[in-house]
Formats: sequence, C-alpha cells, structure tokens
Amino acid sequence: MSTTNSEALARLVVLSAEGYPFAALQAKISNRRTDVIAPIGAQASVIKTISDFRRAKKLTPLQLIVVATGREAEETAAALHTLDPQAEILEFQSWETLPHERLSPNADTVGKRLKVLHRLHELATSDSKHTHDIYVIASIRAVLQPVVAGLSNHPPLTLEVGKEYFLPELSLKLVEHAYERVDMVTKRGQFAVRGGIVDIFATTAEHAVRIEFFGDELEDIREFSVTDQRSILHEDQSTKITSIEIYAAREIIITPSVANKARQMMHEFPNIGTMMQKIAEGIPVDGMESLAPVLVDELVPFTDYLPKGSQITMLSPEKCAARATNLIETNEEFLHAAWDAAIEGAKAPIDLSAGGFLDMAKFTSAISEKQFTTISQFGADDDTLVNLGMLEIPNFAGLDVTPIEWLQDMQKTGQNIFVLAEGHGTVERIKEQLATAGVVADVIQGSLRRGFAAPQSKLIVLTESDFFGRNTSYVTPQARKLAAKRGQMVDPLTLKAGDYVVHEIHGIGRFTELVTRTSGNGQHQREYLLIEYAPSKKGHPGDTLFVPVDQLDYLTKYVGGEAPVLSKMGGGDWARVKSNARKAVRKIAIDLVKLYSARMKSRGHAFGPDTPWQRELEEAFSFVETPDQLTTIEEVKRDMESEIPMDRLLAGDVGYGKTEVAIRAAFKAIQDGKQVAMLVPTTLLVRQHTDTVEARFAGFPVTVRSLSRFQTDKEVKQTLAELATGAVDMVIGTHRLLSKNVKFRNLGLIIIDEEQRFGVEHKEMLKEMKTNVDVLSMSATPIPRTLEMAITGIREMSTLATPPEERHPILTYIGGYSEKQVAAAIRRELIREGQVFFVHNRVQSIDKVASDLAKLVPEARIAVAHGQMGEGALEQVVVDFWQKKFDVLVSTTIIETGIDIPNANTLIVDRAENFGLSQLHQIRGRVGRSRERAYAYFFYDPTKPLTDLAHDRLATIATNNELGSGMQVALKDLEIRGAGNLLGGEQSGHIAGVGFDLYLRMIGEAVAEFKGQKIESPAELKLELPVDAHIPTFYVDSERLRLEAYHKLSAASGETATREQLDAIVAELEDRYGKAPQPVLNLIEVTALRQQANRLGIKELTMLGTQVKITPVTLSEVEQVQLSHRLPGSRYLQTSKLLTLPVPKNASGEPMRDQEVIDYTWALLAKVFAPSS
Repeated sequence: MSTTNSEALARLVVLSAEGYPFAALQAKISNRRTDVIAPIGAQASVIKTISDFRRAKKLTPLQLIVVATGREAEETAAALHTLDPQAEILEFQSWETLPHERLSPNADTVGKRLKVLHRLHELATSDSKHTHDIYVIASIRAVLQPVVAGLSNHPPLTLEVGKEYFLPELSLKLVEHAYERVDMVTKRGQFAVRGGIVDIFATTAEHAVRIEFFGDELEDIREFSVTDQRSILHEDQSTKITSIEIYAAREIIITPSVANKARQMMHEFPNIGTMMQKIAEGIPVDGMESLAPVLVDELVPFTDYLPKGSQITMLSPEKCAARATNLIETNEEFLHAAWDAAIEGAKAPIDLSAGGFLDMAKFTSAISEKQFTTISQFGADDDTLVNLGMLEIPNFAGLDVTPIEWLQDMQKTGQNIFVLAEGHGTVERIKEQLATAGVVADVIQGSLRRGFAAPQSKLIVLTESDFFGRNTSYVTPQARKLAAKRGQMVDPLTLKAGDYVVHEIHGIGRFTELVTRTSGNGQHQREYLLIEYAPSKKGHPGDTLFVPVDQLDYLTKYVGGEAPVLSKMGGGDWARVKSNARKAVRKIAIDLVKLYSARMKSRGHAFGPDTPWQRELEEAFSFVETPDQLTTIEEVKRDMESEIPMDRLLAGDVGYGKTEVAIRAAFKAIQDGKQVAMLVPTTLLVRQHTDTVEARFAGFPVTVRSLSRFQTDKEVKQTLAELATGAVDMVIGTHRLLSKNVKFRNLGLIIIDEEQRFGVEHKEMLKEMKTNVDVLSMSATPIPRTLEMAITGIREMSTLATPPEERHPILTYIGGYSEKQVAAAIRRELIREGQVFFVHNRVQSIDKVASDLAKLVPEARIAVAHGQMGEGALEQVVVDFWQKKFDVLVSTTIIETGIDIPNANTLIVDRAENFGLSQLHQIRGRVGRSRERAYAYFFYDPTKPLTDLAHDRLATIATNNELGSGMQVALKDLEIRGAGNLLGGEQSGHIAGVGFDLYLRMIGEAVAEFKGQKIESPAELKLELPVDAHIPTFYVDSERLRLEAYHKLSAASGETATREQLDAIVAELEDRYGKAPQPVLNLIEVTALRQQANRLGIKELTMLGTQVKITPVTLSEVEQVQLSHRLPGSRYLQTSKLLTLPVPKNASGEPMRDQEVIDYTWALLAKVFAPSS
C-alpha cells in the first residue's frame, strides 16, 4: 500500500473517531456491556476505534467480532484489513453442514477452524504482550455451535526438512488426523505413499506437497499441482519449503476414550453399528461429527477458547438473534430427520441435543465474564445507548441528484470527503471524474462494506458501490494468486474387469485383467492386457488376446451403445463395419476442408494490442483464472489481432468460466471502437449476462443494452436507434437480434452463447451477419479432445476442462423419500438465504407435489415450472426464481439445460430411480455453482424394491460427486451429443458400430489426408526382445496409474515421436514416483527403439529362441551381398522380405540381455537400413 494511501486511511480513522459521542464511548470502554448505534458502513471504523481505546487502557487487544452471516464475515475482514493493515485477522468459519446432519464438514473448513483454535490457545497461554490488534471474525452460526473441548491439546503435525521420521508411523499419524489414503492425491485431506515419496494435501494448504525421504530422513518438500501431478517450479529459489504444518481433517480426533465409547454403543444401536464399529477401530467415518455429544468427553462454547480479558463485539444484534432462532429450529428438524430412523430398535434413546446450537440466552451467560459491545443501526435515544451520531449515505438511485452533484454541495459546507474503491484503475477513474467536477477528495484504494457520514467531524466516506450504483467486482492482486500454468490433466485410464474396449485391428472385446508374463528363464517380465473376444465357433469359449502394454495405443474404452456385440478375431465383420464408418467420415472431412479454405481467404478487422483499460478490467476479475482460461484468453486475443476473421468455438462445462472469456473479448472489441452483439438462447440468459456484463464494465464508459421480450416497445425502439448510430457498444439478446430491422453501425464481434441450442434457420441468418466479422461461439456440451484436433484449423477451438478453484464437491444423499428429510433440507437452505430445485418429472401430479411441500414448509415461497406451460409463462417463472421471488422451484427435468442460478444450492430429486445416469449428472450440475456448499438429495420410492440397474446408477452418482469429475459415463454421453451437434446427427449409427474414440480418430485422419498432412496411425509392430522392460509394482503399485504411464509411453512410440517426449515422460515419472528403477529405464529405451522401428516401417522385430527376425526388409541383390559381409550368418528371403540372424552372444558366450540387447539392436538397424552407397 502506498504511503499516501496509508496516510489517507490513517486520517480517515482519526477523523471518524472525533467528536463528543466517541468521548462517551471511551468513557464506557471498561464497562461489562456497551450498546452502540452506528450505520453498517461505519462498523469497521468503530471496531478499530474500540481497539485503540482498549490499547490506551492497557486491555487485551483481542476482539471477537460476531456477524450475522458468513458473507458479512468476509466483508468485515476486508474492511478491517483496509483500516488496520497491521492487525492479525483470524476468520473462524462455520461448518457448511448442520451439527445433527449425518455429513461431515469439508476438510479445508475443519483445517481452517483448527488453525484458529490453535492460534487462540497460543495467545491464551503465552505471556508476551502483543503490539498489534487481533480480530477473530465469526458468523453467529460459527459462534453458537459448541466445539469439542481440548482440541488445542492436539497440535498440528509438523514435518521439517532434515529431521527423521519412520514412514509407517507417519502414515498412521496421517490416518489418525483423518487423512484418507489414496493412490493419487486430488483434494485436501488426502495422502498417498509411494516408496520413499509421500504426497499430502494439507487441509489449510493452497497446494499439495510432495515429500521425499532418503531412508528415514526427510530430504525435500516441494509443492505440486493436483491437476497434472507435476511439481510446481518457483522462479524464486528463496521460497524453498523447509517445513509444513498438517492440521486434522476432522474435528473429532479418535482417542482411545472415543473408540471405547463407540465400542460400547455398537450393540446398543444396531442401525448405526457399522458406523460405530469403524470409529471403534480408529477409522474416521463420514458424518461422525454429528455423534460428538455421545463420543467426546465434553463440548464447550467457542468463546471458552478465547484468552482472558477478550472483548466480544456483535454487529447488527437484531439480525444475529433472528438467525440464531432459525438455526436452532432447523437443526432440531435434522436431529429427527437424520436420527429417528437410525435409532429405531435401540434399547435406549440416543441424546445428541448437546451438539445443537446454543440459544442466545445460553450464549449470553457463556460470555457473562467478558466485555460485550453491540453495534446496531437502530435504537431509541436514551442514556444507556451510545449514539455516535453517524449517518448512512443516501441511495442515489432513487434521487434526482448524482453522487458528484451531492459531493459538490457537501464540499461547500466544508466536509472532508473520502472515496474508497478496490481496484487501482477504478481509483484513477474516480479521481479524474471528481477533478473534472472540481471536487476535492481523498480517493483511496481499499474496501468498506458501505459509505457513511460523521457530521460531528465533518466527514463523508463513499464506497465505489455508492459512487457507481454497483460494485465493480475486484480482488486484490495478492489475493488472486495466478494459477500456475498446468500441463494436461492426469486422467488415469481406469479399466475394470468387464469393461468393453475397442482394438483398432481386432474390434470390440471385453477387458478381463492386467497380467504379468515372464520369459527368458524368468528374467524378463512384461505386462499384458487380457482381452476376451467372441468365440470363433458356436458353443466354444471366447478367444483371448494378450495386448502388450506398449501397444495400448490401439485400445480405447468403448463408448457408443449400451452392450455392444463382441467382434470375432480374424473375421471380416469388423473390417466391414470400419470401412462403412470410413466412407461416412470422408464426406464430413470434405465439407470441413471446404469451410476452412473459404475462411482463410476472407479478410476482416485486425484489432489493436491490449490497452491499459483492458488490463484494468482483467485485474478486476474476482476469481483465480484457471490455466485453461488463461490459454483461451490468449488464443482469442491472438485471433482478434489477426486480420483473418476469428471463428472460434469455446467448449466447457457450465461454471468453468466461458462468460469471462467472452467479456474480455467484447471489451477488447469495444476499445477499438467496434460494436459487439451477444446472442443467447433464452430471455433468462439475456438478463443474467446483462447483469454480469454491466457489473464487470461498471466504471468504464461502455453502454450495454438488452433485446428480449422483457423490454418494452419503447425501449426496443430506442436500443435499435442507438445501435444504428453507434451509441450502444454492446447488445445482448435472443434471436430477436437476427431480425432484419436490427442494424449496426460498426459491428466487430459476435458472441454466440450455448451455440448448440440455435436451429439451422438461425445459423443461416447468422451467416449473413458474419461476413468478415469475428465470431466467438460457446457451448456447454463438451467437445471431445480428439475431435478438437480434427476440426482445429477449420474452426479454431478452445476447451475449458479445469474446474474453477474453490468449488466444493456436491454432498450427495441417497435414500427413501421422507417428508422429514425434505422439510429439513428445504429449511436448511432457507437459513442460508438460498433456493431449492425440487425435481418431479410427472406433469400430472406436479401441482399436488407443490401443494404438499407448501404444507410441509409453510414459510417457503413455491413456484412450479414444466414444459407444458406457455413459453412466456415458463420464462417468467424462471426469471422470477432467479430474482429470488421464490424459494423453491418445483419443476420437471426442463432444468437440465441452461438454467444457471448460483443462489440455488440444494437439489431434491423425487423418484430418482426412474432417471438415467447422465440425466442425474446433468441435473446435479445445476447446483454447486457458487462458493456455498451444495447438497443433492436423490430420493427413491421406499415402498417399492429398487431394481439392480437403478441401484447401480444411484451408487455411481453417489461416488462421483466431484465437480467436473465429469462422471466419465455422463461426460462421454454429453461428448457424443457435442460431436453430434458439430457433425450432424446421422453419424450415431457409425459411432455405435466402431466406438466413439476410434470414430473420432478416423475423422482426424481423413481431414489431415485432405489437407495433405501425414497422419500416423498406430502400426501393429511386434517387438519382442529379451529385455526386462516394465513398470514394477514396487515402483507404482496402483494398477490404474501403471496403465496411465504405459498409455503415455505407447502414445510416444510412433514414427513422429521424439526422444524429448520420452525424456519428459521419465522426468514426470521420477517427479511423481522417485528415481526410476532399471526395468523402467529399459522400457524407455525399448520405446525409443519402437519409434525407430516405426520410422523404418518394420512390422516385426523379434529375438526369440536362436533367431533374430526382421520384416519387412527390402534389399537389392547388391545390398544382399554387402549385408552378408556385414552380418555373417544372416539369411534373407526375398519373397517374404524376411531377414534372419543367429541370436548374438556376449563376450563370455552367454546370450545378451537388457542394455546389451538394446545397443546391439540399434547397431543392427543401422547396418540393415544403411543408406546405399
């Protein structure tokens, strides 16, 4: 922070605390209870002033600040950081689950809470005097929930470089800290052990760490990215990590006494026996926190952890009290909904009430020994209250006066004016505007919740939201850690026994297992995939094929139909199916290539480089960009700066940040004086995008308008006129935009959102608009990578595949329909001021369901939406829901597509057993789009037995709850849809015939052939050498991770592959698993030989028994003579182009092995394929 900025802030704090009312507050600073009246905007400066008064009186400098909601806690923390930059600010978060729910809070929430408790314990036990202010900020929900006593007796696990640790003991300690052991770490609270390497993702860490041991000594700690599993290289070497702290992932530490209690309760409560058994064995189990009242020795109020003499300050006490009442009622409902059934048949009732929220009376008595201050906006003017005489800033939206005019009037009365904005560029722009108007003010970079006025000290403080009428969403650069550029996401090739696979040469088979076979007297091991095919004769067992792992490139997982017919090995059926698909593919390829040539010939506008304003806008993005986003933004800008008109398709799941890419492209076009048209499929999206775009462009001189059925005729006329004159910079609309009467003065960019939802006729109209204009299309159906390769160049393409940071997995509950659960789930969402989707897929009974819900939860406002309503009525309901006019939307599966309501974070699906897997995944994708934790409840009819298929589906959806884990099946289902959109629907038969991945590969080959590029398809090369070349299980013990490594090597064995690719694979393996053992290095060398053999067109190179065979080898008579001199004992068969040699021996007359064989083979290839002189 610059000195002028910090000086201005210091002056602001001093001014705000001047005047008689603050003297009255200072006089009462030692009182047990003080009630203060001040507006919301002034609360942070009052808290800072209270700290200053306490310091002057030599009182403890720690204040617990209690606010009504989690969001207010974040805003208050930001405001205090602005006004008191030296202070230590501890944010104590609340669980995202309720105390009585059978779900555990998120590992990172638990970690952050334990870190705060640990720090409070340090402060309470240390004698040193603190020179800085300490603020603990917590929502009422976090403060009222009792905490396990004595958590501070379990300090974090500290690991330091240079110290010794016994690895098995370290693993046990991590399990005790409730970390889950996995084969590959992907989220907080997990660890993996591989030989002398331990990967840990600590609950409070930003990145996972890889810890390397030499014997028992900890040698190195480095961060790595969970996306591509590679170490993160820091340019600054001084950031070397020397130690890490690991906080537990659960709030109940399973001590011997906890395990003992669980063991006793196992028999008392048979319905929760399995849960208790696991706890008794020391295994943390999901939902065990809800049993805290009966498992731990004592639960205490959070305030017991505060050091002696701490001050408690409650902001907006009325709002806090209302929240507290709501919380207690909803939590009681969960106590019955979650536990009544669980303790049926138990010998005695289970009393969990001690774990529930404290009521306000208990909270007040718990803090009776501490000083307590409330800061409220209201209060009668009596002597017991301290009214600071501060005022709110007027809301200019409802007045005829602008903020600048108001400030000009205020300046005449001698007021000190301060304006706070978060972005550096916003500060500069406000300075310019005020200077032009002749207003003298301090414009400071910082954050306050709202502005305020203090007439006593002639002070006026405005925030950017007061000044512009809305917030420009800005995040300080230090908070926006730039996401490191990450490599390709690691997606282990998971094959389970029974999965269908496609072998390019032999067709569709069934994967059985991964087997190791030994040859050469047990000295050479190789791994093979065992694939089963259809029997060659009726009544016989199926044929089997051993596919060496270095030929994994031939295999792809079959996707395309339910249960395909297995191919016969060596039969003509597979060849016929393949050639039919090839014919269809050629036709597509010709069309694609025509499009490409036409585009390359046209010329459009080349946009200029980024302006300072562009950088300003980008800095103001309030999330961390994902690496995919950064790459895509660069690609889009590069396209815009070239004079060939851009035609880029941006594919990515909803919520992966496509809109932000579009906003930056639009702003770039507007900077060049061009107009932008954004075409979206629904009126709701028009509203949402307009709001987003206006919020992002706030403070910049950009005019944005909408065109949809929600605009009046007068507004439409005005927008059309301003588009024609160029007064409107950007217009967002539905297909209205395509009508003949829409004329642009200087259109430079068209953005099409949800491109797959526009019909053919719309696309024709677009073609007329599109000539020589840049086009950016966006689609939520993911486009497969391979198809992207094929179409790249014909139509540029970017894929967003990384989920945004800070998104939580969706908590998924599956069970029989119960009214108690439904009511509790709805009420829990209402406490968070959130909304609920309730999916019921039968139009006939949907109104009855809605009225039943209204009886269950009378306070909820409920709306109904289904496909048989008129289009206008349906859109109106959805827009009303988005505008928070309703709490619950009861609807059919129409919510599957394109409804993005970040505030709706609970989904309830009735009769979930009747839905398909991809449908369930799509529907669940509607929630979990904000930073709030999302819940999905899938209820089935408890009166009917579940079919096996429905059971499997629900089990799959329960386990795949990661955002963007894309639930392989559903994602593939969507990809097929995405491919269908791009290529035309008639392709589905061919896709089912050869499997999706092989089909896409064919398209790639056909397109490349027409463009005259050489494409490599894997040649079936048989390479058998007496070399021990495999990945041993002691090096990588997880089968799926071994397959993933083999897959990478197989992909790098083609004729165009290079040694550099192999070196990169070795580097990655050594980074992830430690130093590569000899068999792995041999495998790399054999892969390099395979590359060379493929370049030379060899189909077979074997060294078995007494012979070395190479085929095909083409030699003229002269070359044959030369070769017989070079290689004594060689024989050449002209007809079969086969060269044979005796197996070589080493110096001691033994058969060669490993490295000797590799060296010999290189020399042999050099001699056989020597250029003829």
